[in-house]
Amino acid sequence: MTLEQRNVRDYGIDDDDSFDTAAIQTALDDCAGTGGEVYLPPGTYRSAPLRVGDDTTFRLANGAELRFVQDFTAFPTVESRWEGWNQDGFHPCLYVADAANVTITGEGVIDGGGSYWWAFVSLPPEQYPSELAERLEAIRRGNQQDEVSTFTVRPPLLQIDGCENVTVSGVTLRNSPFWNTHVVYSDDVTIHDVSIQNPPDAPNGDGIDIDSSRFVRVSDTHIDAGDDAICLKSGKDEQGREVGRPTENVVVTNCTVEHGHGGVVIGSETAGDVRHVTVTNCTFTDTDRGIRIKSKRGRGGTVEDLRFDTIVMRRVACPFVINGYYQTDIDSDSEPVTEATPNVRNVDFHHITAEEVESAAFLAGLPERRFEGISFTDVDIDATRPFDASDLSPAMAKGYDQRHGIFCKSLGSVSFRDVRVTVPDGSGTPLTAEASSTVVLDGFEAQSDEGPAVEADGVEQLRIGGCVAPEDGEPFARVRDGADDANDANDGESSVLLAGNYGDMAEAVVSAQPEPVER
Repeated sequence: MTLEQRNVRDYGIDDDDSFDTAAIQTALDDCAGTGGEVYLPPGTYRSAPLRVGDDTTFRLANGAELRFVQDFTAFPTVESRWEGWNQDGFHPCLYVADAANVTITGEGVIDGGGSYWWAFVSLPPEQYPSELAERLEAIRRGNQQDEVSTFTVRPPLLQIDGCENVTVSGVTLRNSPFWNTHVVYSDDVTIHDVSIQNPPDAPNGDGIDIDSSRFVRVSDTHIDAGDDAICLKSGKDEQGREVGRPTENVVVTNCTVEHGHGGVVIGSETAGDVRHVTVTNCTFTDTDRGIRIKSKRGRGGTVEDLRFDTIVMRRVACPFVINGYYQTDIDSDSEPVTEATPNVRNVDFHHITAEEVESAAFLAGLPERRFEGISFTDVDIDATRPFDASDLSPAMAKGYDQRHGIFCKSLGSVSFRDVRVTVPDGSGTPLTAEASSTVVLDGFEAQSDEGPAVEADGVEQLRIGGCVAPEDGEPFARVRDGADDANDANDGESSVLLAGNYGDMAEAVVSAQPEPVER
């Protein structure tokens, strides 16, 4: 079947400096519902925001560049979701809303002219143009704000909102005013062979945000982002829980990421749940964090059943982050469990290499709800990069200083099978676990010149198997009961189970009580 093609040049585009909005939008409107293809031949096109409707293929030829105008007055106000809340903001540059069977494709470029919008972010509001200040005041009257909100109602470059069966392929999407590509309240979305380009300092310059959407596939895509590269979200706080739409059944494969705050990120908007996610065959280079799960008290929601497999990371400040204290203090007392208490469980990391990183991992649940089922299998972490290479907080949790090794706190269960961790000489312990239920070490190897490989403080059960006791008589693990830890509701005596180790592991475990049990 051959699609009827509508060439935008047949709609009255002139080769001058005038806007091409009317011609392109008329072609898109003619296509919507009836089906067909809107074609942008090679050339440069300047446009105000555009909307794509049902049954439309929007094709940008190699050599075609669609540039959106740098003028906030050209962007009407629309209601959508911004940073987890349903509220008003500026019309997305390219908007696919309440539509089905849409394809955006070709080898052309879509440019959001983001520098115009980014300049406002660093300005104090009193320096805004008066018309912009009035516009923002009108938008914000019905909007919610929190301590991390900035001028975030800027338009996304591409937003797919309330849609079904949408494909984006081949194109380059760059210089977004806000998030680059936002998939929200949508089902059956494919993003394939796309190049996403935002400068590293682009404020809120996320690559792809998958937000309360299902059956989403991201493949063979390159992302150079100014914030999180691929981010999964499901709404914020009470409103997000009321909406109650999860992000689920998502596959990310064969993608390359450079720069940005994280390679693949879950949260911090987790209120509607995120589940059934697979990430495979990816590389993350020069990102702040690698695989990052972030939430905090008040968000609520459950993040569960995630699989990360066959990933290579290079020059990442912290390759593994599970953080229940996003932008809050890690040293906090236990609180009552409510619907606002977030949960993370069943997260698997498999066959992953992290080279030239600063902090091996930060894994912290909450004392009132320990995060469960965290597993690392066949993972090699070289955490020898100096801290001043990036000078970043590993997880954006307050009260936590950088350290090279793996840090665990308030976990229900975590396992390290065939895991190798290398830290610099004299830099401390390769693995520290605090106030957790079960820590399993099976073939855990630590490269460290001094001190034990493992510090366990308030770990109820430490299982060590397939590990090698140091030949020089130095301890492999130092274990301390956690009965005096008033911040954790489940602390108590520690037990150590040993099985199938090499050397005299019973002597290599320095334990308060009870004595290690050989099995």
